[in-house]
Amino acid sequence: MPDLGAIHENVRFDWAAADRLAGELRASADVLTTQVGYRNTIAAQARQEWRGGFAEQFDGRMGSCTGDAQRLATALLRAADQVDELARTARQEQDRREQARAWEQRQHDEGNSETFKDFFTGEHDGPPVPPPVEPPKFVITETACSTRNG
Repeated sequence: MPDLGAIHENVRFDWAAADRLAGELRASADVLTTQVGYRNTIAAQARQEWRGGFAEQFDGRMGSCTGDAQRLATALLRAADQVDELARTARQEQDRREQARAWEQRQHDEGNSETFKDFFTGEHDGPPVPPPVEPPKFVITETACSTRNG
């Protein structure tokens, strides 16, 4: 019988927690995106009557704040997608293990006489399941904040 790997254990993964985490990450990104628009509206109103060096500093800080929030929202959405991908591959592996256990049970139920017959006739169930699922590989990118002066 072929080696099917760690099929007798379920994949240790909390799909409900992963779903909640991805949802929270997306909700946080939405809050940031909404806040950027809201704060830019307020800043534009304040900026209408503001002149001079402090106005320029204010504009620079608002630009930094907006850029940082957008980068953070993008990173949160990327993290949510990665959690979804981890859950998808964990589910694939769990399905593979269940298929392997079912195949193994069929082999056991059929007994040695079928195995012996299959050896001579060339008929057999073939490979029971695909190989173990490879976990996804994520590239970690640094999301740096803007530098602020003053």
